Amino acid sequence: MFGLVLAAATSAAARDPDSGPQWPKVVVDEPRWPNLRLDDVDAPRLNRKPSFVDPQEVEDRIMGRKRGADVKASPTPVAPVAPASARDANASAARWPAVPEKPSPFAFEVGARYWYSAGSMKFGFTNGSAIFGNPTSTLDWYGTAGHTGEVFARIDHMPSGVFVKGMVGGGSINDGHIDDKDFFVTQFKFSDTQSDVNNGNLRFAMFDVGWAYSPVPNLRLGFFAGYHYWQEKVTANGLVCNMASILGCPSLNAVVIGFDTAVLSYEPTAHAVRIGAESKLWIDERWSVSGEIAGIPYAAMRNNDSHLLRQSGTDLGPAPNITTKSIYAYGVEAELFVNYAVSPNIEIGAGVRYWGIATRTGDVRFGPDFAIRNELTNFDLERYGVLVHAKGRF
Repeated sequence: MFGLVLAAATSAAARDPDSGPQWPKVVVDEPRWPNLRLDDVDAPRLNRKPSFVDPQEVEDRIMGRKRGADVKASPTPVAPVAPASARDANASAARWPAVPEKPSPFAFEVGARYWYSAGSMKFGFTNGSAIFGNPTSTLDWYGTAGHTGEVFARIDHMPSGVFVKGMVGGGSINDGHIDDKDFFVTQFKFSDTQSDVNNGNLRFAMFDVGWAYSPVPNLRLGFFAGYHYWQEKVTANGLVCNMASILGCPSLNAVVIGFDTAVLSYEPTAHAVRIGAESKLWIDERWSVSGEIAGIPYAAMRNNDSHLLRQSGTDLGPAPNITTKSIYAYGVEAELFVNYAVSPNIEIGAGVRYWGIATRTGDVRFGPDFAIRNELTNFDLERYGVLVHAKGRF
C-alpha cells in the first residue's frame, strides 16, 4: 500500500503543476511538427484571444483617416446582410469610399440677341475760305434703321471674381435719309437737298476684362475695361430739292435724280477704348435686372465718303473720294435688361441700348489727290434701340 502511494506521488511531482489535467497522449506517425516550448524566448507567442480585423479600421488606414476616441470606444454597428441571392454580384467586392465631386471654379454664359435700332450720323467741315461758312457743309443722316443679330459669351472665375466677356454682331440698314446743306459766310444756306437710304450694313464687336463681387446678397457689381469695334455703311439714293438754288435745284421738292440711282455712300469706322461698370440685381429666383454703362475716353474714327456721281478724273476721282480721319473721339455706351429665368440654366430678357461717339477734331481731304486738308468741325455717330435675348448658364 505504501509503495502504491509513493509511486503516485512521484508521478505527480514529475508533471508540470500548471498544465492542468492531461489528455491521453496521442501517438502521431511521422513526420511531426517540431515541438515548441512555451518558455522558449525565441518561440512565437500564442494569441490566446484571436479576433478579426475591423473592416472600418482597414478603410481608415488606407484613406489616412484618424479615428477619434469616441469612434474607438463605440463598436461599429453591423448592418444586416441580405441573402446572397438578393445581393448584386459587385456588392460583395471591396469598394473605395465615394469621393464628392469638386465644383468647377468657372461659370460660363453664352447667348444670342436681336437688336432693332435707329441711328444717326452728323458730319460737318470747313474749307477755310473767307466767303464760306463754318461749317461750310453739313451732311446729316437720320433714322437709319438697323436689324442686327449678335452672339455673346462670358467666363467668370468665381474664386477671384475675374471675368472675360465679349460679343460680335452684324446686320442690315434699310431705312433713313440724309440732308446735305451748304453755307456761305454768316451761315447763309445756299443749297439743301435730301436723299433716301434703302440699303446698308452694320458690324460690331466688343471684348472686356473685369472684376466682379457681391457686396450684399442678390447683388453683383463689376468693373471692366475693353475694346469696341464699330462700323457702318449706308448708301443714299436719289436727290430731292428742299429749296430752289443755283446748284441744279429749280424749285422746292423737285426730284433732280431718281431714287433708283445711288448718289452717296458713307462708311464710318470707330475703334474705341471702354471703361465702365456693370451690375445685376436678383429680385427673386426668376426675375433679375442687369445693366452696364461705359465711358469712352479715347476713340479713333475714320470715314470713307463716296460721291458716286463725281468719280471722273476731272472731279473727285474714284470712290471713296473724300476721307475723314480723327485721332481723338469720346463717347458713352449703356444698356439695361430685365431678365426671367425659365430654368436654373436658361434665361431670357429684353432691354434697351445706346451707343454714342463724337469728335470735334480731325481733317477732311478731297480727291483725286487728297492734298488739301480741310478742318473737321463735327462728326457724331449714334445708335440706339431695343433688344431681346436668350442665354444659357453652366
